[in-house]
Amino acid sequence: MARSEAQKAADKRYAAKIQGKYERFIVNFKPEEFGHIEAVISSSHMTKADFLRWAIRTWEEDHQN
Repeated sequence: MARSEAQKAADKRYAAKIQGKYERFIVNFKPEEFGHIEAVISSSHMTKADFLRWAIRTWEEDHQN
């Protein structure tokens, strides 16, 4: 379904608003891995970004020298 002109304008305003505030972290998984990871994250009641932040903090705590 095609996006309306109003939707396109809203997309442009949103893109301008967040420009430079975020970076993407893109990862490719095999379908069976993806399903399992999605289920774990979903059961944690966290967003994907929150889960990744938690994993990094946990790893750093475990590997402090």
